[in-house]
Amino acid sequence: MSNNNNARKRAAPNESECSNNSRIRLDKDGFIYPSRRNSVPKRNLNADENSNILLQNKYADIERLPVEKEGPPAPPKIQPLMIRNNNNYKEMLKNLNNKFGKVNAVLANEYIKVYPETAEEHRDMQKFCREEKIEFYVIRPLSERPFKVVMKGLHRDTDIEEIKSELAIALPEIEILKVGQLKNVRTKSPMDIFMIELKKNGHENKIFELTHFMFLKIKIQNYRKPPGATQCWNCNMFNHSSANCGFQTRCLKCGEDHRTNQCPITTPQENPKCINCGATGHIASWRGCPLFPKIKPTKGQGVNYPKAQREFLASQYRRQENISYSMQTQKLIPRQVELNSRQESEFNPQTGSREIGHEKEFLGFLEGVKVILTLVFWNANGVRNRSADIRNFLEEHSPDIFLIQETKLRPEINFSIPNYDVYRTDRPKRNNAPTQGGGTGILIKKSLPHHHIPTPQLHFVEATSISLNLTNKEPFTVTSIYIPPDTDPTLYTLDLETLIQLGPNPIICGDFNAQHQNWGSPINTTRGKELVRFTQVLGMEILAPPSPTRFGFNSATILDLAVIKDFILPFSIISLPELYSDHNPVKLTFQLKFTTLHNSVTTHTDWTKFQNYLKNQIDYRPLKINSNTDIEIAVEKFTKNLQNAHRFATKMVKKSTATFIHANIKDLIKTRNKTKKAWQTLRNPLIKTELNRIEKLIKKLDKNSRQKDQTEELEALNTEDGTLWRKAKIMRKKAQKIPALLGENGFAYSDSIKAETIALSLEKQFSLNDLSHRETENEVKKSTENFSTLPLTNNQIDNLKCIQPSEVIKVIKNLNIKKACGLDCITNKMLKNLPCTMIFEFTEIINNIFKFNYFPKAWKTAVVVPILKPGKDPTQPENYRPISLLSTLSKLTENFILDKLNEHLAENKILCPEQFGFRKSLTTTHQLLRVVEYIASGFEKGECTGAVFLDVQKAFDRVWIQGLIHKLIRYKTPPHLLQLLKSYLEERKFAVKIGNSISEAKIMRAGIPQGGKISPVLYSLYVNDIPKTHKTLLGMYADDTAILAKNKNHKYTAAALNQHLAKLDDWFLKWKIALNVNKTEAVYFAKGRRKYKPIVKIKNQTITWSQQAKYLGVILDEKLTWKNHITTIKTKFRAASRKLFPLIARDSEMNRKYKLLVYTAILRPIITYGCPIWGAAANSNIRMLEILENNIIRLICKAGWYMRNEDIRNAIKLISLKEFIKKISAKFYHNLDNIDNEAIQQLENYSPDPKSKRP
Repeated sequence: MSNNNNARKRAAPNESECSNNSRIRLDKDGFIYPSRRNSVPKRNLNADENSNILLQNKYADIERLPVEKEGPPAPPKIQPLMIRNNNNYKEMLKNLNNKFGKVNAVLANEYIKVYPETAEEHRDMQKFCREEKIEFYVIRPLSERPFKVVMKGLHRDTDIEEIKSELAIALPEIEILKVGQLKNVRTKSPMDIFMIELKKNGHENKIFELTHFMFLKIKIQNYRKPPGATQCWNCNMFNHSSANCGFQTRCLKCGEDHRTNQCPITTPQENPKCINCGATGHIASWRGCPLFPKIKPTKGQGVNYPKAQREFLASQYRRQENISYSMQTQKLIPRQVELNSRQESEFNPQTGSREIGHEKEFLGFLEGVKVILTLVFWNANGVRNRSADIRNFLEEHSPDIFLIQETKLRPEINFSIPNYDVYRTDRPKRNNAPTQGGGTGILIKKSLPHHHIPTPQLHFVEATSISLNLTNKEPFTVTSIYIPPDTDPTLYTLDLETLIQLGPNPIICGDFNAQHQNWGSPINTTRGKELVRFTQVLGMEILAPPSPTRFGFNSATILDLAVIKDFILPFSIISLPELYSDHNPVKLTFQLKFTTLHNSVTTHTDWTKFQNYLKNQIDYRPLKINSNTDIEIAVEKFTKNLQNAHRFATKMVKKSTATFIHANIKDLIKTRNKTKKAWQTLRNPLIKTELNRIEKLIKKLDKNSRQKDQTEELEALNTEDGTLWRKAKIMRKKAQKIPALLGENGFAYSDSIKAETIALSLEKQFSLNDLSHRETENEVKKSTENFSTLPLTNNQIDNLKCIQPSEVIKVIKNLNIKKACGLDCITNKMLKNLPCTMIFEFTEIINNIFKFNYFPKAWKTAVVVPILKPGKDPTQPENYRPISLLSTLSKLTENFILDKLNEHLAENKILCPEQFGFRKSLTTTHQLLRVVEYIASGFEKGECTGAVFLDVQKAFDRVWIQGLIHKLIRYKTPPHLLQLLKSYLEERKFAVKIGNSISEAKIMRAGIPQGGKISPVLYSLYVNDIPKTHKTLLGMYADDTAILAKNKNHKYTAAALNQHLAKLDDWFLKWKIALNVNKTEAVYFAKGRRKYKPIVKIKNQTITWSQQAKYLGVILDEKLTWKNHITTIKTKFRAASRKLFPLIARDSEMNRKYKLLVYTAILRPIITYGCPIWGAAANSNIRMLEILENNIIRLICKAGWYMRNEDIRNAIKLISLKEFIKKISAKFYHNLDNIDNEAIQQLENYSPDPKSKRP
C-alpha cells in the first residue's frame, strides 16, 4: 500500500519523459491512456448492435416516479365548429366575420372548420349559427363528456330510480347524471347490466370501490363503446352526438322535422326509405348503408395467420428500448478515424473502383443540411472579471446559445454581453456562506426569436430556461442546469422532471456532477446511476463528449452533459480546451435549417435625397376636398408619400457586431488555450504554473483596458452633443424586459401574447366606471342628440380663420426630433425636412379638417408602450402604465385646435381658479402654497385644520365622453369647434407594442387620449364644475384633489368636511367618476396633542386619520415640521447619487465642470423641489441636506480632509444650499403678483415671523 501511495504523490512527467516511458501509452493526439485500474471496458465493435437493446415497455416503471405538478392546469381545448360547406359558404363566412371580426376558418372536405378564440366566443358563435340557421356540429370535448361505467350483478328487475337514490347515499361525493338498463341487441330484452353516467368532478373513480350494493355482490367496469361511428340522435348523421348538433332535426323513420322518439309511427315499416342515401329497403342506422362510415381494418385483422406467422408479425412491431433517431445517426455517421481505416476495405479490386457503403450514402443524404444551431455550455466557476475572455470566445465560435453554470453573481451586479440577451438565476445568499456561489445563466443571440421561462420552485438544482421559437419549427425548451455536489444524489430527479415539463423538445445542458461509465467516466456514482435510470424510464437520451470536460489536480472526468427528449436531429458534441476554468466548454451542434431576424443592420437617411424626392416625384396640386372621405384619402396619400420618400432616401448599413478586444489580450488568450490543452494532455505541474501566470496577466491587461476605455469615454462626455445627458439617463433608468405575465388564460411568455394580455387589461381600463345616475344620463343624452341634429350655418364656417403655412412652419421648428413616432412611423425629423410644397399640402388638410369639423380616423389609433409602475409586481398586466404614442401629424394638428379652444376659454373665463393643472404660469408649488398657507394661518389663530386628499381611479382613462361633450355644450363652445372635438374623441383605438410585436387594435370605450395636446385641457373642463363650499378650501392639480377645513372646534371642522364630501359623493356618481376610498388619506393638522379628532366619512366609510400624507410630491406631516419630507429627500438623493456614482466619483476622469453640471442639473433639483414651501423648516432639518451637498461637492472636487467646505464652494463659484433655497424662494414669491389667477391673488398677506416657520 505504501508503494502505491508514493506512486500517486510523484509529480507528472514532462513531455520527453512521457514519450520515452514504455509504461505510459499516448494516442495520436497526445492524450494519456488511463491506467487499467481506472480504464473503462472497451466496447466490442464486432458485437451485434441490437444485442444489448432491451425490448420491454420503457414506460412500465414510470408510475413509480413521483410527479410534482406545478401551476394551474392547462385550459381545455376549444373545439372547432364544423359548418356544412354549402354553395353560399362565402356569404356565411362574411356574416361570421362581420359579427366576430376576422375568424380562423379552414376547409375540411365537406365541412368548414371555424376555430373560436375563447369559450365565450364559442358559445356566441353557436347561438349566432342557430339564429341564422347555419348547419353545424361541435365534437363534444372530453372534459364535458360524462364518465360512463356499467354495473353488473343486480337483478334485471331492479328499479332505476332506486339505484340512483342508493348510489347517492353510498357515494355522496359523486354526481349521478343518468342510470339506464342495457338491452340485448337481438332480443331487445333487458339485461342485468346497468349503465351509469357520472359527472367528472375528480371523485368519479370512487365508484370502482363499490363491491357490494343493495345487498348483492356487484362488479363495476368501464363502459366499452360499441364499435363503429357515432350517430347523432338529432340529425341522424355521423361522427358527432346530439349534445352539440346544430343541423336540422330529422326523424329516422319518416324524415320529418322531429326526433325519432317523438315520431307518431310506432309500427315497423315494410319498405322504409333511408334519409341519408335516399335508397329504399333500409333506414339510416343500418350498418350496410353506403353512407354509414366503415371501420378501417387494422394490420392483421380478419386474417387467420398460423401461430409461427403470428409470432413473427408480433416481433416486427415490437417497440425497441431507448433507440432514437439521433442515436441511429450517431451510429451511421462514423468518425474520421474509422473512415480512414475503412478506405482500404471499401476498394473493390475486381471493378477497380470503390464501393459506397451505407455510411457514405447517409452522409450524401445530409449534404444539404447545414449545422447552424450551436449551443455551448460551460461551468465558469465565476464570470466576474472575465468579460474579455467570454467576448473573445463568443466572437470566435459565435454560438447561438451560451449556457453558463456557477456564475457566482449577486443580483446587484450587472452582467451584459453585446449582441446577446442575458437571462440569469442567481443563487440566494446563504447566511453561513462566506461568498456568493452557484447561479446559472443563458446568453442567446438577439436575432433569435425566444422568450424567457420563469424558473419554477426547485429544491435540489439551479436552472435558467428559455424557449427558442424558430420560424416554422416546434419550440425548443433550453435549460442551463447546475447540480451542486452537496445535494441529495437521488432526489434531484424530482427537479429534473419539473424542468422537462416546462415545454416541448427539452434540451437540458450543464454540470450534472454525475459520473457513469455509459458516457466515459471512470466510476459510477450514485447520482450517475440515478440519472441513467431516470433517462431510461422516461425515454430520454444523454449526450456527452468523447473527451473529459472537468480536469482536477489528479483526475479527469466527464461531468458536463446534455439531456434531450423527443429529438430526431443529428448532432455532434465536443469538449473545447478553451476558457479558464476547471471545466472545459462543451460545444453541441444540431443540424437544423432556420431563419433569423436581421438585427445586425442599421439605417442611414439622406435628408437631401428625401427632400428632392418629395420635390421632384410628388406633384403639388390644390386639394379638392368635398367630404370627410376626401379628408381620409388626402391624409392617407400624404402619409404614404412621406413613407415612400423616407424609404427611398434610407439605406441599410451593416452594423458591426464584433466587440473590441485589445490585440495583446487576444494573443494571450490564444497562448493560454494552447497551454491549457498541453496541461490537460501532459499534466505537467510546470505547464500548470505557466497557465496560471498567463491567466493572471490576461486579467490584469483586461482590467487596465477597461479602465482606459472608461476614462476615454468619461473624458469625451460633454453637453454640446448630448452625450453627458444620454449617459446619465442610461445610468439612472436601466431598461428592463417585461417578464412572463399572468393573464386570464395563464402565463404569457412570448412578446405577442404579452402584448395581447396587456391590451386586454387596458381594454378594461379604458371603459366607464360601473356607476349610474338616471337623471344625468337622460340629460346628457338629450343634450348631445339635440346638438347632433343642429346644422352649422354658413356664417359660422365662413368666420373660421384659416391656418397659414407660416404658422405650421413655426410649430414644426419647435418639434423635438427625439420624440417617438406613432403607428404611421412619421417622425418629427421627417417633418422638419419637409419641402414647402408638402407644407402647403398639409396646411390645406388642416384647414379642411376645421372646415368639415372632422378628425381623420387614421390618427385615432395610439401605440401603447407599457412601463412598469414603481414597486409593483411585474407579472401582473394591470401594474403597467400605458404610454401612448400618437401620430406626429395628429399632434401637429392638435396644436391649432388647442389654440382655438384656449382662446374660447380665456375670453369667457370658464376654467375654475382652483384648478392649477396645465395652466400657464401655475405649477405644483403654487397649489402647495395655497394648502400650506391655509394650514399655517390656522396655526397662528389657534385653529386646527382637517385635510382630505382624494384619490381618483383611472382619472384620464375613464372620462365619460358623452358627459364631456355635454359640458362643452354647457360652456357654449363654438359649434364648429365642438363638432371637431366630438370627432376627435369618438371611435378611438389603441394597440400595445412590446419589442417587435404589436397587439390587435382595441376600442377605447372611455377616456381621453393620453399624449394628446388637447387632453389635459379637456380633463380640466370635465371636472370644472366640481362642487365648492365657502367653509372649505378646494385645491386641484389635474386629478390630485384636496379638501381642507379649519376651526378651533373639531366638530365644526368635521361638519364642514362632511358637507363638502357629501356633495362630492353625489357629483362623482353623476359623472361616473370612481373614488378609491382605500387610498384616500386624511391628516388632522394641529399644534400640540389633540385627544379628539373629527369623524369624516365618504361613501359611508370612515376615513382613518394619518400622521402624514403625500400631496403633489411633498410630504405634509400633522405639525408641518417637514422632518419626514426631508428624510425622504435624503433617501431619494442617495439612491440617485449611487446610480450616477461612476460619473462623479473621485477616480472618474470626467471633466470637473461636467461633474458639477451633473450635480446642479440632476441631483440638486431632487433636494430643492418645493423648497419655497418647506424652506422655513428648522435649521437641524436643513442641515441634513447641507451635509448631503457638502459630501457630493467634496467627492467631485477630490477635496482632502483639511479643506473647508466654504473655501471649496468659493473656488468653484457655487453658492451654498441655504442661499440657493433663499434665491429660489425670493424669485417665486416675487412672481406671485404677476399671476392672473383669482385663487393666487386671494392669498393672505402677512409679516414674516421666524418663530411661526410660515412660508
